[in-house]
Amino acid sequence: MLLAAGCLTLAAVTPEKESSARPKHYSEWLTRSEMKREPRSYMLDYSWRPNWGYVMGIELESMLDTYLRYGGDDIRDYCLLYTDTMIAPDGAIKHYRLDAYNLDNVRTGHFVNRMNQNFPEQRYIKAMNTLMRQLEEQPRTNEGVYWHKAVYAYQVWLDGIFMGLPFRVLTASQIYSPELAKPIYDDAVDQVKSTYDRTYDPKTGLNRHAWDESREMFWSDNETGLSQHCWGRAQGWYTMALVELLDALPEDYERRGEVIDLLTRCFDNIIKWQDAETGVWYQVMDSPEREGNYLESTCTSMFAYSLLKAARKGWVSDPKYREAGIKAYEGIIDNFIREEPDGTLSLTSCCAVAGLGPGISDAVLKAAPNVKENKRRDGSYAYYLSEPVRDNDGKGIGPFIWASLEMEDLGYDVDSFNKKSSTKKKSSKK
Repeated sequence: MLLAAGCLTLAAVTPEKESSARPKHYSEWLTRSEMKREPRSYMLDYSWRPNWGYVMGIELESMLDTYLRYGGDDIRDYCLLYTDTMIAPDGAIKHYRLDAYNLDNVRTGHFVNRMNQNFPEQRYIKAMNTLMRQLEEQPRTNEGVYWHKAVYAYQVWLDGIFMGLPFRVLTASQIYSPELAKPIYDDAVDQVKSTYDRTYDPKTGLNRHAWDESREMFWSDNETGLSQHCWGRAQGWYTMALVELLDALPEDYERRGEVIDLLTRCFDNIIKWQDAETGVWYQVMDSPEREGNYLESTCTSMFAYSLLKAARKGWVSDPKYREAGIKAYEGIIDNFIREEPDGTLSLTSCCAVAGLGPGISDAVLKAAPNVKENKRRDGSYAYYLSEPVRDNDGKGIGPFIWASLEMEDLGYDVDSFNKKSSTKKKSSKK
């Protein structure tokens, strides 16, 4: 079944003049800082060409939410510039290949769906149908969980759970009857539960980055199929996936409780690894004491956002979850936020990228004959520390903006933290 067209056409608008005053809210401040650093939204994420990518989708969706909260035609137009550039009138997506079966490329559809909710266009619907078709055909493990990509045959990554399932459930809730949508909801719950079980590390209570069903990859354990570590951002992707599924699943869907139980289990274990002094988390999450490890902003932003939103929505009721979220957010402001000389805001200490392989096996070569092996990405502690660290990575920007919107819903703004900072400085001088 295909998504029906919306009836509203957005008229051309003239962008508002950029305000020179410092924004009152961190969500607006970082949004407009990113717009100033890169005026072309289709070139975000340090791109060298117009890029259809999950990072743009996440960052721009957070900007869309900032616009929906506070307004600003310049923010709206920045979001529209991306879809105007990347989606043709016939719905074709620039630089997208369905047969790569890359879950990362589905994630941007979540942003397109949100844009279509607010500014309906026929081409959005056509693009979303293409991405839904990919998920219908996506290869799966024998247990029914999506492969992360064709080049990662029989591999389940925590990243991929976030990239594919929230979009599919959100879109199914809009385009299918309850009877047709229910199997998709059930499939999503089955996938997140199976992924949790397969990646769970009983020693830490956390989830390893990935699991290889074939146990043939150079990075996987020969017996368990697990990668070596819990990488902070991978745990963040999975946690945000559960939050977004709860957002999309109908309130009367009978298996919502299973997702809430998973989210609560995740939170309970994540909080145990929160750094007591700073309130943030480490890059290699399960090895905080090892030499070279560092406090990392993207996973911390993801956990802060997830904890705060789950508390606001009432999915978790114990005050400790909101308190942990607030502590994490304050830790981000204290450790990772920097005001630049030009008045823009930066999010620092972002891991630029981390992954596993690809590796070569008969199964991989059958699915992706042109794959190139990369044994540097072996999932070791040294590997995760070897990847570059940079400022203003969209994988952190988006979750930080969402976390900011949650804090702002609680009444916090930039001045709140300026006052806290002044109080801390006075206390330290005594």
